[in-house]
Amino acid sequence: MRNPLRSLAARITLLVFAATILSSLTVSWISVQSLDGFLRRKVDQRFPQVASRIVEELDHWYTLRTREVEVFAGSDILTESAPELDARGRRGDRARDEAEQYLRYVLESFPQFDRLVIATADGTPRLEVGPGDPLPGGFLASNTRPTEHASISRSFRYGQRLVQIASAPMRDTEQRTIARLHAMLDLSHLDALLKSEELGDSANVFIVDPDHRFMDPPEGIDPDARWQGDRAERAHATAVAYYDDPFGEKVIGTSVSFPRFDWTLVIEQSYDEAFAPIVSSMSRVAGWNVAIVLGVGLLAFRIAGSIVKPLEALSDAASRLSQGEREVEIEEGFYGTEEVHVLTKTFNQMSRGLGRSARELEENQREIEIANQRLLSKNEELSNMNLVLEQLSITDGLTKLHNHRYFQDALAAECKRASRSGEPLCLVLIDIDYFKRWNDRLGHAGGDEILRRLAEVLNQHCRETDLLARYGGEEFAILAIDTDLVGAAALGEKVRQSVAESELVTDVPSEKEPLTISVGVAAYAGDRKRLFVDADAALYAAKDAGRNQVVVSPPATDASRIDPSEYADDA
Repeated sequence: MRNPLRSLAARITLLVFAATILSSLTVSWISVQSLDGFLRRKVDQRFPQVASRIVEELDHWYTLRTREVEVFAGSDILTESAPELDARGRRGDRARDEAEQYLRYVLESFPQFDRLVIATADGTPRLEVGPGDPLPGGFLASNTRPTEHASISRSFRYGQRLVQIASAPMRDTEQRTIARLHAMLDLSHLDALLKSEELGDSANVFIVDPDHRFMDPPEGIDPDARWQGDRAERAHATAVAYYDDPFGEKVIGTSVSFPRFDWTLVIEQSYDEAFAPIVSSMSRVAGWNVAIVLGVGLLAFRIAGSIVKPLEALSDAASRLSQGEREVEIEEGFYGTEEVHVLTKTFNQMSRGLGRSARELEENQREIEIANQRLLSKNEELSNMNLVLEQLSITDGLTKLHNHRYFQDALAAECKRASRSGEPLCLVLIDIDYFKRWNDRLGHAGGDEILRRLAEVLNQHCRETDLLARYGGEEFAILAIDTDLVGAAALGEKVRQSVAESELVTDVPSEKEPLTISVGVAAYAGDRKRLFVDADAALYAAKDAGRNQVVVSPPATDASRIDPSEYADDA
C-alpha cells in the first residue's frame, strides 16, 4: 500500500497544518494571558472608583436631607405656630391647622420623609403628621439626642422598615430654641443609590454598621450574621479582594468606610460575571483558531496540488516568455480544477468579496450618519424638555403664578439690588379671609377655583415690574419693585376693593357672602427678614382688626399714618 506521506502535496499540507496549529495556540495563550491581566487591572481600578462614587452620592444624599430639615424647621409658618400648638381656642386651632397643612405639603413634596413630628426639647411630640399610628412615648428621646444643629440619628428598625430620624432645632426671632422638628427617613430610598450601572445587576452593595452587622442583610443570610472573619479581613487588606462568599461562590469584593455614621460599604460581584469578557474572548479565539486551521489546511492542499499537476504547463508558459512571446495567458478554465484555476478563481472571489465589504462599509456609514442625526434630534428634544421642567419648577401648578421657591430667590436678589441702588422696595402680603370655611363649603375643587380666580384678579392689578407669587396655601405675595410705601399701600387697597367687588364665588347660588381678603404692607429698610416679619405682622393685624382691610406696617418715619384708601384711585 502506498504511503500517503510520500506525496509532496500531503507533506506540504501536513507541514503547513502543524505550523498553523502551533502558531495559533501560541497566539491564543498570549492573548488570553494579556486579556486576563488587563481585565484584572481594570477591575482593581474600577471597584474602588465605584465605591468612592457611591460614598460621595450617599454623603450628598444625607447632606440634602439635613439641609431640607433645617429649612423646614426654619419656616416662619412652623416657628410662629409652634408656641401656640398647646393653646386653646381659635388661636391654638389655627396654629395647629397651619402647621399641619405645611407639614403635609412637605410630605407630599418630599417622599423620602415618612413622618414629621414637632416635639419639645425633651422629645415629647406636640404635633405628628404622616401615615401609621402615633409614635410611642419616649420613642424620640431614646432614638435622638438634642443638638444645637441639625443631625441624623443612627439607623434602627421601626416595624418592618429600616429608618433614621433627622432633626433640627426650631428657633424664634431671638434665636432661642422653642421646639425640634423630627423627620423619619425610610432607608429603602437608598436602594437606588446602592446600585452601579458600571458593574451591572450582578454587583451587590451592602451597608455594614459599626458592629459589623448587615443593615439590610443579603437574601439567604441570617439577619444576625456579621461581616467578619476571612471575608472582611481580605476585603480590608487590599483595594480589591478575591474570596468565597457564604454560599461558596467566588466573588470579587472591596470595602470603603462611610465616616458620617461609621458605616462600611461593601461591594461584591460574582467572579464569573466580572470576568465574563475573558470567557467570551476565549470562545471567539478558539473559533477563529479552528477556522484558520481548516482554511490554511485546505489552502495548503490546493497549493500542493497546484505544484504537482501544472508543472509542465507552467514550464511551457515560462519558455514562451523567455523566448520573447508577449501576452502569454493561461485561461482560467483551461486546467479544469487544477491549481492555477483555483488560485485565479480564489483571487476573483477575494476581489468580489472586497467589493462587497466596501459596499457594506458605505451602507454602515450611512446608517451611522442617520443614527447620529436622530441622536442630535433627541438631544434637542431633551434640551427643550429640560427648559420646560425648569420653568415648571418655579411655577405654581394651580394658579400658574411664581411659586414660593422662586419668590424667595427673587426677594433676596431684589433686596440686595435695593440696598445698592437705594430705590424703594415694598412687600404686600395677601391672605383670603375665612378660606378654610370657603373650602369646607365648596369642597377642595371650589377652593382651588377661588385661588385661580383670585390669581387672575391680582394679575390684572400688578405692573409688569411687580413680582406676583403664590406664597403658600391661600396666601399670595406681591413684591412692589421701585415703589414706596404709599404706592404699595394704594396697590393693596386697590386689590382689596377689586376682590370685594368681584363675584369670585358664583358657582353656588346659595353663597351670598362676598369673598374678601386681608392685606399687609411693609417697606424694605435694609433687613430682608425684617421686611417679611413686618408685612406678616401687618397682615395679622388686618385679620385681628376684622379682616377685609389693608394694614401698613409703620416705618421709622412719619409715613406711619398712611391711609391706603386715600391712594387707591391713584394706584
